[in-house]
Amino acid sequence: MLDFIRDGGPFMWVILSTSFFAIAIMFEKIYSIFFYYKPKVTFFNDVLKHVRQKDLAAAKLLCSGTSHPLAKIIAVILNNYNKQKEAMESEIAKEVQKLVPKIQKHTSYLHMIGNVATLLGLIGTIQGLILSFSSLQGSGAANKSEMLASGISTAMNTTALGLVIAIPCIIAFTIFVNNETDIMQKYNEIITETVHVLEFETVEKEVIQ
Repeated sequence: MLDFIRDGGPFMWVILSTSFFAIAIMFEKIYSIFFYYKPKVTFFNDVLKHVRQKDLAAAKLLCSGTSHPLAKIIAVILNNYNKQKEAMESEIAKEVQKLVPKIQKHTSYLHMIGNVATLLGLIGTIQGLILSFSSLQGSGAANKSEMLASGISTAMNTTALGLVIAIPCIIAFTIFVNNETDIMQKYNEIITETVHVLEFETVEKEVIQ
């Protein structure tokens, strides 16, 4: 592996350095998407249970007792449900707008790193080919084909490494984007259900009582 990198020239180390950034971002996104921002369905069902029972104090206590980002939005709904619908929706929209960039943070960098690694690989290959052809000057005819084949093989190392790094980055980018979309969709479902319960189900209970 070291020979492969060394033979590819200086651009191999630059390309390799991009992989460290990509790996760090991937680990950060795995934690944030699959653990931190993942909707806790059981928890929010418990919150809705208290809301249906008109025990808003208990629902607020549950929300304040967790660090889950969506709990803050649910708390905003509970604190503003007595206001006009437009005012409550405005408060919800503000919190959602703050949350979306946090969920999507650093994801686009993976796509960028994939493109940069590919382009660096091509630049390294072009540089290697230039050096290979320039080294043929003054060489004997018998050695030219062997030197050219060896030079081209070495030059292709950078393209190969660039693609090896770029492909996982693009795949990870697609997976993370899809999961972020799923998370936001689930958040919207929970927010909509909470608002619906506050606006209709609790009102129906009051009318019946």
